[in-house]
Amino acid sequence: MYKRTCEIIKIIYERPNEFDIKGLAQTLGVSIRTVQADIQEINEYFNSKDLASLEMADNRFSIAKTNKSIYETLNTISFYDYRLSRDERLIIEALLLIFTPKHIILLNIAEFMYVSRSTVIGDLKYLNDFLNGYDLSINTQTNTGICLNGSEIDVRGLFISILVKYEYLYSLFSRQEGTKNIKSGDAKVIATEKNIILQNLTSEAEGYSDLQLMEYSFNMLINYLSMAIFRIKSGKHLKDYDQKNTDANNKLVHRLYKLICQHFNIEYNEDELAYLKDFSSNLKYLKKSSSVDESREIVKIQTITRLFIMNVSQALNLPLYRDYELFKSLSNHLERVSASGFKNYTENGEINVIIEKYDDIKKIVTENIDILKQYINRTITNEEISYIVVYICASIEKMKTQTTSCNVILICNSGIGTSQLLKSKLLERFDLNIINVIPKHRLRDSLSCDVDFVISTVELDNVDVPYIKISPQLTDSDFLRMRRMIDDYGHINLVQFAKNDSSDIINKIKPIINNDELLNVINESLNDYFTKIKNVPLSLSNLLTEEFIQVDVEADTWQQAIEKASMNLLNKGYINNNYIQSMIRNVEENGPYIVISEGFAIPHSSIDEGSVGLGFNLIRLKNPVVFNAGILDPIKYLCVINAVDNEKHLNALFHLINLLQISEFKEALNKAETSKDIAKVIELFERRIQ
Repeated sequence: MYKRTCEIIKIIYERPNEFDIKGLAQTLGVSIRTVQADIQEINEYFNSKDLASLEMADNRFSIAKTNKSIYETLNTISFYDYRLSRDERLIIEALLLIFTPKHIILLNIAEFMYVSRSTVIGDLKYLNDFLNGYDLSINTQTNTGICLNGSEIDVRGLFISILVKYEYLYSLFSRQEGTKNIKSGDAKVIATEKNIILQNLTSEAEGYSDLQLMEYSFNMLINYLSMAIFRIKSGKHLKDYDQKNTDANNKLVHRLYKLICQHFNIEYNEDELAYLKDFSSNLKYLKKSSSVDESREIVKIQTITRLFIMNVSQALNLPLYRDYELFKSLSNHLERVSASGFKNYTENGEINVIIEKYDDIKKIVTENIDILKQYINRTITNEEISYIVVYICASIEKMKTQTTSCNVILICNSGIGTSQLLKSKLLERFDLNIINVIPKHRLRDSLSCDVDFVISTVELDNVDVPYIKISPQLTDSDFLRMRRMIDDYGHINLVQFAKNDSSDIINKIKPIINNDELLNVINESLNDYFTKIKNVPLSLSNLLTEEFIQVDVEADTWQQAIEKASMNLLNKGYINNNYIQSMIRNVEENGPYIVISEGFAIPHSSIDEGSVGLGFNLIRLKNPVVFNAGILDPIKYLCVINAVDNEKHLNALFHLINLLQISEFKEALNKAETSKDIAKVIELFERRIQ
């Protein structure tokens, strides 16, 4: 086995009955004869390990009769079975040097990789050349072996580069039996127990900082910390490190570093903390802080996102624009993409399977992608489009009424906090009866005939009931697969309350309670309960009260219109003069994208341009002005939006754009005579769409 044969196994496993020999050869860029030889080797490997069966139907391949997880097998394959190429050997040899505190003899390297000592000797020149690229070199001593020569900063840089470029090799390296036998003092290389502890500490720091790392970033951080702790315990400390990035999520990093020092009895080191801050600045988050630095142009991003969703909604003839979670999550996704580009290091197999089933959706997303291109100011890759499609597909699936419920067991090895967080997320989105939340080793004792399927954050072996592996963060791709599991294994839920509303419950119990006084007490208690759990965010009518609406305002140009629309917020101290000028520059530099509907514009600017307090202000012009917005001109209404973070204004903005899709709402605005009348129109129509 080697890299290409592993790739063939993954392709066939993820896309069964799709590829024949010729198709595989074209996909991999090799000859048909080469693929034939690879298929023969895969068959021999499957048979020797009693792992699975490679089958053909109409000359197309599939994998059946799997006795063990294919992914788990490929991730833990021994170097005895996996033939390393020379380039791959160099990476493994470099990792051995990183995880060896002093010297390692060539024979031990050879035995670890199941190659001859002469092969390792032949690699030394190439290994030294490879290390030179990181300002490192090999230090050779007769009868002692070899070790790394260079600064600790460069060693850390080498390791991170390997994690990013050769994650699959590090995964194989860390799971080899031989790693446990490397002489490394008191510290065991890549100890499983240490990783579990690090996962729990990181999860605690996530909760403390109100941040959630994306799965790949979470694993990257754990792997780096595992290596750093090993190096520190071996006496390899960072010195004189000059921190480069000051925008890191310091709250999470400070908390995590403090926990690590306490738990692993490590002396506090400012250089180690500074390096960890720089490393963490490249990590990706599912939930981000709402600080000014991270959301300066959030209203602009959200406006572009809403226009994109509206276009896709019209093309699909589906009201996706009503999905607040789609608006929020896609806005956050595009903010990350625009800030630092899209980087995905996770396996794309499941995403590809989803995308293939929604090819028509991808086509429509691609046809409407130009609006996002103009904002990001670069080409959007096919991979980026695929992830946007996942958000859209998840929204479509959420529109389907949930008519089934399931009895499930949740397996989570990441600690109580993470387990309970994941449980709450699942219950928010699915009609589930979670019987128990347990670690993997207790599963067999907890299974019963009442369990429909198992939800796990880790791979499971030899389970007698269906199971699904999901991310602890419950991604949108997980949502789609969960819906399919519920459809396949769930049972009809005969009693449902569609909303957090006491009326459904009262209607159920009213026929059996004859005491009106008792019924009123129950109704009041239920209303109090549901009011508390709803935690309703600021609505549009909360922000656009009579005090923040003016009619018959006069302006000759769009610049004057923006100034007039801003005066009330300026006089009340919500913004300063710089914010007004910044809004005008925004239109001059980026065009009239703020015109979101016929006759309606929402001027705004970056949060750091003079924003003081959250506020909306709406004006109706006596004479409309031209924004050079084509068929959407002339503009009669301007609503200035002054945000202070990512979310406080989001619900109001969401409702405003949805209301502008209702022709009756616009007609009512035009008929209203006073500010008070307009405020009443907004309140009335907003109540209808909530």
